[in-house]
Amino acid sequence: MLWIKIKYRLTILYKALFFKLGLGKLLLKNRYGEHILVFHGIDQKEETKYNSRFISEKYFENLIRYFTENYNVISLDDFYQKKFKKETLNIALTFDDGYLNNYKYAIPILKKYNIPACFYITPIHEKSDNLWPDFLDLVSFYSQKNKIFFEGENYMKNSRNEYTSNNVSLKNKCKTLPYDKIFPLYQIFEKEWNEIQLKPLVDYWSLMTSDQIKEIAYDPLFTIGSHGLTHSNLQQIDLNEAKLEIAKSKTVLENVCKQSIDEFAFPFGTYTNELVNYCKEIGFSKILLVDYNTQDDSKDITTRNRFVMNPYISMKQQISCLLKGSYF
Repeated sequence: MLWIKIKYRLTILYKALFFKLGLGKLLLKNRYGEHILVFHGIDQKEETKYNSRFISEKYFENLIRYFTENYNVISLDDFYQKKFKKETLNIALTFDDGYLNNYKYAIPILKKYNIPACFYITPIHEKSDNLWPDFLDLVSFYSQKNKIFFEGENYMKNSRNEYTSNNVSLKNKCKTLPYDKIFPLYQIFEKEWNEIQLKPLVDYWSLMTSDQIKEIAYDPLFTIGSHGLTHSNLQQIDLNEAKLEIAKSKTVLENVCKQSIDEFAFPFGTYTNELVNYCKEIGFSKILLVDYNTQDDSKDITTRNRFVMNPYISMKQQISCLLKGSYF
């Protein structure tokens, strides 16, 4: 793991040096490739102190403009049907989680450039108007509590605004739990959360409404897919619980959109073959991951891996990594 981090940092430094020396054109030379990109949040100032998932509205528009001028941007349907152009980069766009900021900032830009995209929604609205990872990121950043007690363990706050116990972060602990066991954190941080909701931070936690999701579903440019019911890590929780999360998310979204939902993106990108097969059994024909567990998994015609966008590097560095197909 340490070597991977070192290799990543050296690669980014190497690319930065190339651009500084005026040799960036070599890294930006167009080449054939096929990638499904995954975005998360869009804000107005590219704030990364709360989490590592947000890029700015300005950055996003510059990126989309560059894509339209230089590459072949296609729908996920066309990507699955391999309607690729030769000698250029072929791209499909996806957004995970169902943030309100996608509706406010991303969709107007996508419409402006006539770019298709799929939005993978976590329809937790019956239980909450936010996702637990965003809640946890925000309360961990703002809380003055040095210690909390959760799931039988004491978690201490460190200098990186993370709560940890025996070198395990609270977030990683929550990735092993079903939502009902995560929910007590909302009581532990009730005061902090009430204060956060009064701050101008709505872009970092608020989800789309059912009406907004339905509006997107009926736009010919876009499609709606499922991202699990509560954003639990389906690979980590009980198998029956995971299957229920998948099935109920599909039912909820079909009731909202009044149309069939046949796309699914695994929360955190992690999966098992048994869960992939279950997704296919209940009607999902496009199943999105981040990385394949094995090379054999890439032979499944329903699954595709995705390239996660990185908010910590410049746009030119991002594009050069995308052309290479790797951050290393």
